[in-house]
Amino acid sequence: MDTVFWICVELMKKGAAMLGITYEEFNVILFVLIHPAITLFFIFGYRKYKKLYLRQRKSLANADG
Repeated sequence: MDTVFWICVELMKKGAAMLGITYEEFNVILFVLIHPAITLFFIFGYRKYKKLYLRQRKSLANADG
C-alpha cells in the first residue's frame, strides 16, 4: 500500500509541475475543491434520479392496479 501512495505522490508532483504550481497547491485544488465538488455532484445526481425512479415506479403501479 505504501508503494501505491508514493506512486500517487509522484503523479501529483508531475501534474503540479505541468500546471506550473507547487505540489501543495495542487493537493489543495484536488482534495479541497475538486473532490468535494465531484462528490456533491454525484450525491445530488443520485437523489435526482432516485426521485425520478420512485415517481415512475409509482405511476406504473397505479397504471397496473
